[in-house]
Amino acid sequence: MQVWKTVTAAACTLVAFAAIGTATPAKAQQEPHYLLALSDLRTARDFIQSDNRPGMDDLRHHAKEEINKALNEIKQAAWDDGKNTNFAPPEGGGAPWAPMHDAKRYIRSARGHVEGGVDSAVNNGLRERALRHIDEAEKAVDRIIEMSESRR
Repeated sequence: MQVWKTVTAAACTLVAFAAIGTATPAKAQQEPHYLLALSDLRTARDFIQSDNRPGMDDLRHHAKEEINKALNEIKQAAWDDGKNTNFAPPEGGGAPWAPMHDAKRYIRSARGHVEGGVDSAVNNGLRERALRHIDEAEKAVDRIIEMSESRR
């Protein structure tokens, strides 16, 4: 009887190790496009908020709203893919005298990341909606840049 218990325990252990050893972690194979886009959009929003020049409050507010909408769409897509949306790589340095140009650079980078991400069927068009919001934010930032350059 003791021999059967030992053999059964050993067999169960081998089956458990075989099951664990053959499992492939799906999340480890996912690409970080959405997470990088979230980080870039947050950084762009910070640059937009740091610009305090008068006469552009409405455009800044519109750009931030569109970025926030894009962030919400991308977060949903990332959650559906099982990603941690709190991921944010450290921010790089930027030119303090040109926050809108820095914001535009990050918005474009975020757009590239979102375009490169996988748009699964369960996302129900989240990626396309996020891209529209990103485009609207970029248009608002472009208008701010145009206005500031015409005032020089």
